[in-house]
Amino acid sequence: MRQYKVVEVKKKGFLGTSRLDGERLEEILNEQAQAGWIFDKHISGETLVLDKDTIMLIFYQEK
Repeated sequence: MRQYKVVEVKKKGFLGTSRLDGERLEEILNEQAQAGWIFDKHISGETLVLDKDTIMLIFYQEK
């Protein structure tokens, strides 16, 4: 059985400055991996109706 976790990350910060760059993404992935989560996929904000500046990172772990 799998358990899933979703992490919402803002693509843009205040005044359009980037909040998600390669370094920040690597940090998030490594934090989740250390906690036992495996990256599965992402959902881009372009697919979300109300929040186009958000990326959802989806992780799972076997239970």
